Amino acid sequence: MIIVKLKGGMGNQMFQYAIGRNLATKLGTQLRLDLTFLLDRSPRKDFVFRDYDLDIFALDVAFAGPTDLKPFTQFRISHLTKIYNIFPRLLGRPYVISEPHFHFSEAILKSSDNVYLDGYWQSEKYFKEIENSIRDDFKFRQPLEGRAAEMAAQIKNEDRAVCLNVRRADFVTSKKAQEFHGFIGLDYYQKAVDLLVSKVGPLHLFIFSDDVDWCAANLKFNYPTTFVTKDYSGKKYEAYLQLMTLCRHYIIPNSTFAWWGAWLNSDPNKIVIAPKQWFKEASIDTTDIIPSTWIRL
Repeated sequence: MIIVKLKGGMGNQMFQYAIGRNLATKLGTQLRLDLTFLLDRSPRKDFVFRDYDLDIFALDVAFAGPTDLKPFTQFRISHLTKIYNIFPRLLGRPYVISEPHFHFSEAILKSSDNVYLDGYWQSEKYFKEIENSIRDDFKFRQPLEGRAAEMAAQIKNEDRAVCLNVRRADFVTSKKAQEFHGFIGLDYYQKAVDLLVSKVGPLHLFIFSDDVDWCAANLKFNYPTTFVTKDYSGKKYEAYLQLMTLCRHYIIPNSTFAWWGAWLNSDPNKIVIAPKQWFKEASIDTTDIIPSTWIRL
């Protein structure tokens, strides 16, 4: 059995599911999701509580219960060197792997059965070998309706529809998130638009954001611009994500939600521009977060 701890918002949960799905497939075993952390509402300073978000997809998932979790309370690995040295002796023994860092660790995918994964796993390298299965798993449960369906038709009708996503919310209101993630800045978006125009010509920008009013006041481009307001988002922003996947090209911030919006579009000719510096602290190695075919700016 592979158990994956879910934490963070939708984008993070998608990465966590994806590595668990890959490892369970490789080992021919069950995957179960641990919702304990998401369900815990104990007071925490400067913390944004999240809900289980993967129910927007037509997934057939099982959840870990107390009996499943009990064997994993004894042994934890948190350093890559230990993983290499200890794996051969752990066959069949339940153990926990805590993500050692933000870049890809091939050793994780060499683990044996009966493992609990605790991390963010933000790289497609953790599931690249079952890419098609992940795309199938992340099919939206509900089709777009009403105004969202009308917006979808508008996006599809544009040859150069560009999804430009702006993440603000806790990145600017939470001191903890601001210090760790940071807001990507207006200069990045202008440079990204200029670069994309140089490659494909005039654009139609569809701006998706958790703060559309701020975007309307601060983002000024010399191209047709449609601000996709919260009216289109859906309760869990599921309509937003679905609409984003319909665009032709992407300019994303340091957001896993936006990352998946771009990745779920399987068009090999899409252009995706992402920030070179994913976290505010430049020394953190985030090389593997951005796929090799995307442009780091």
